[in-house]
Amino acid sequence: MRVTLTGAAGRLGSHVCRTLVECLHTVCATDKAFRADLPARIEVANLLEPAGCYRLLDGSEALVHLANHPTFRANDAQRLFNENVAMNMNVFQAAADLGVKRIVFASSVQVISGPSQADEPSAVSSLPYLPLDGNVPPNPGNPYALSKHLSEIMLAYFARRAGMSCVAIRFPALVDDEFLTKMATRPSQHVHGRNEGFSFLHFLDAASLVAATLCAPLNGFRVYFPAARENRLGQPVADTVRQHFPSTPLRQPPGEMTSLVDVSSIERETGWSPKFGTPR
Repeated sequence: MRVTLTGAAGRLGSHVCRTLVECLHTVCATDKAFRADLPARIEVANLLEPAGCYRLLDGSEALVHLANHPTFRANDAQRLFNENVAMNMNVFQAAADLGVKRIVFASSVQVISGPSQADEPSAVSSLPYLPLDGNVPPNPGNPYALSKHLSEIMLAYFARRAGMSCVAIRFPALVDDEFLTKMATRPSQHVHGRNEGFSFLHFLDAASLVAATLCAPLNGFRVYFPAARENRLGQPVADTVRQHFPSTPLRQPPGEMTSLVDVSSIERETGWSPKFGTPR
């Protein structure tokens, strides 16, 4: 499959690029910065220019769109929001016009996590239920999260309008082996990430999910929320629920929950499952 990959020079993008090439896809990689150590040559481009998006997507069967401003900066809210939404509209519209059949978009768990004050020790979790999944209603708490939420809405529109297979992946915190080692030896007791279910995902699992989603027989629009089975606190699920989510509705008894995030629909639809949650 010929795949246009945006954001290929980033940490996630570089893992996705290598995985797609290993899966024998033809990768048209692009980023605003050049990088020479990837198995596909990067074409430097600005996705804020609509004409360039058509050139990058011409002849591709699928789009993996990872390129966005990566996080919220309070002193640059307008630029971050405006540019994320604009570049997403540019690539989605170009893909629809050129007959691209599949889009995988890197959204964020921040779409559901609410404002930063939700992590204060005295705050009550605003999560509607546990375990979490891709159906959690949006609750963006900053302009970055809002840009991702609106881009999910755009993607659903293009799936309906153009008959494409479109998947928004709400990635949690993406981590490497060093993080897993620290988690195993020095579990964190900080409540950061409460309204994200203390979720995380290894970069390699994130890349393999992108590849699995591209090849799965999916129609229409859907949202995935992938995560490792463990949580960032490194403690049993029942203990985490009792300590941090005493008033959150549960879809399973705490003793039967194996994770704070339910990835069973992803596993069923793509064959993917997370492999990295403890040190390798």
